[in-house]
Amino acid sequence: MSKNFIALTLLLLWLVSCRNTTVEQTEESKHLFLNDSLRTIVSLDTAIMTKVSNELILNGRVTFNPEKVAHVYPIFGGTITDINIELGDYVRKGDVLAVIRSSEVADYDKQKKEVAQQLVIARRNLEATEDMFRSGMSSERDLLQARQSLLEIEAEQKRLDEIYSIYSLTNNSTYQVKSPVSGFVVSKNVNSNMQIRSDQSDEIFTISGLDDVWVMADVYEGDISKVKEGASVRITTLAYDDKEFFGEIDKVYNMLNDASKTMNVRVKLKNDNYMLKPGMFTNVYVQCKVEGQTMLRINSHAVIFEDGKNYIVRVSKDGLLEMKEISVFKQTEKYCYIDSGLEEGNIIIDNNALLIYNALK
Repeated sequence: MSKNFIALTLLLLWLVSCRNTTVEQTEESKHLFLNDSLRTIVSLDTAIMTKVSNELILNGRVTFNPEKVAHVYPIFGGTITDINIELGDYVRKGDVLAVIRSSEVADYDKQKKEVAQQLVIARRNLEATEDMFRSGMSSERDLLQARQSLLEIEAEQKRLDEIYSIYSLTNNSTYQVKSPVSGFVVSKNVNSNMQIRSDQSDEIFTISGLDDVWVMADVYEGDISKVKEGASVRITTLAYDDKEFFGEIDKVYNMLNDASKTMNVRVKLKNDNYMLKPGMFTNVYVQCKVEGQTMLRINSHAVIFEDGKNYIVRVSKDGLLEMKEISVFKQTEKYCYIDSGLEEGNIIIDNNALLIYNALK
């Protein structure tokens, strides 16, 4: 038995005992007030005037935000010698994902050594030519050619250094595959000692950030006219029964899927604590406004139904708790629209309203 259930039961017994005791004393003392003890177990809601809306329920699924996805392809062919991550790991930009030994990298290594040797020779040649030019044994043309030769070799060395830097090449015929972005490893298509080609079309890793995700929902043809960009939505998942995510439709894809005959709409959500996982199924509740109708609205679970009538527990300005019969125009899973019985700005008991209602009867 949970602590909350025990606490509510004890409070109910206390309320009833208080009521019975006061009945024996004076008629006025039957009244209950919103005191500090009650405030710890109830919550309050305010009746507000708003446009009437219907809730359209759509099936949805969580997907990656393509703007945050990076596909990693091999630059050079070779053999995977080391893999530093597993599927689902979080990596930061610049972290080494794998190390590949490659004959193509070995060729660059050879070129780099040759250029280094040529650079030494070109510098010595330029120094000798400058000495000979000062002594009149070499022409100005010879001096210009020596300088030009050195500049070309330096340019080649700079090109190779940039290649080594861009592709994270090392001096032992290997190169490091680094993560281009921070995020989670959502796809891994290589293993140690695996042979890969530089021209293969499949990525070896996919990295995706999950700080924000997309929820894609399916709209059947008969409901297309009810959804619009900017419509407010609330989203629930099987994984979190007591948690709702709020957003709005930011894009309507104005085409039907040939197979399912549905249209997609998109909701972008901030993904705090990475609660939403790509692949999760969701229920997407779209708020569809009814043009021209405004009405008082309260939360649905504040309404108590008994003997064919609807009641709420209202809190007066002095904190007095009282039962009040209301007329319900429309009720959705989350909201209830009121025809009569309440005024705008009235404060009512929201959470645990039934408990207080029973104590007041």
